[in-house]
Amino acid sequence: MGFDYIALGHIHKPYYKDLPNQSITYPGSTIALGFDELGSHGMLVGEIDQTKRLELTFIPVDKKEFKEEEIIVDDILSKEELIETINQKDWNENYYYKIILTGKRNFEIEPLQIIKYISSSNIIKIKDHTALKLDLEKLANENSLRGIFVKNLLAKQNEENKEKIQKAIEIGLEAM
Repeated sequence: MGFDYIALGHIHKPYYKDLPNQSITYPGSTIALGFDELGSHGMLVGEIDQTKRLELTFIPVDKKEFKEEEIIVDDILSKEELIETINQKDWNENYYYKIILTGKRNFEIEPLQIIKYISSSNIIKIKDHTALKLDLEKLANENSLRGIFVKNLLAKQNEENKEKIQKAIEIGLEAM
């Protein structure tokens, strides 16, 4: 169509080096606005020579980046130990962090309560993607309301609904 270079918008992450002499790019936004825009942000500076060869250079502008960090809680036994684990990590001052907690937990996690005790001001969000550490077979054999509840739900479990049943058991046990 006669264009030597086209910079498109809407996508906030730079996308420009997949093809040789790529003349259509997404330069991205110059600054990150949230955790949905991870990675370095800046601007593209380009030069087109007489042969219409395009040379692009990415120049970072934003001094801080948004970054996600996963912490597996399988071996952490208490909320205090989790806070200590987070506070002992060496957090880079050039990042804003979202901590994603994963694994099987041994205790109740309340992200809004935990973040109050975090010493790094660069940690601005904590997400709980954990599940309770449970021995469902042992619970199902208990002679208690919890045991009856777990046994009845496990009886309805199959390969198709296993995740939903596990989540229902977790929610029900937390409510009890």
